[in-house]
Amino acid sequence: MVKALSHQLMVVRHGKVVEQGSAEAVFASPQHPYTQQLLEAAFMAPASAEN
Repeated sequence: MVKALSHQLMVVRHGKVVEQGSAEAVFASPQHPYTQQLLEAAFMAPASAEN
């Protein structure tokens, strides 16, 4: 959703900018490990609940 709404992104960790750039570039090729972790977490399928 962020990618569809934003042209530019800034990733902040512990109050410091760790990555910034166009939404397209950040999503296509994240450079900082924190950005990579965020994207991996965002695109993980939710665990199915077993009863």
